[in-house]
Amino acid sequence: MEFAIGGISVAVLILGIVEAAKSFGVSGKGSQALALVLGFLFVGLAHSISVGLMPAAYVGWIELVVTALAGALSAMGLYDFGKRLASG
Repeated sequence: MEFAIGGISVAVLILGIVEAAKSFGVSGKGSQALALVLGFLFVGLAHSISVGLMPAAYVGWIELVVTALAGALSAMGLYDFGKRLASG
């Protein structure tokens, strides 16, 4: 079973959120707890969408939020990459 929402891999999304949280100061057990909660949430959402448990009216909104979140995380990564590139 593929765990994706709106074409976005749940594993990659969770990794991106946890790494972003680390840049804001979350560390150690906090980052592990965050990954656990996010895994439960996003895998649960992906599974409920794939087996039809999620009402169709909500699926588009969930996909919108997940896609926007992935875009925001990508922008954060691109910004950090640009800073590192500029500093040498």
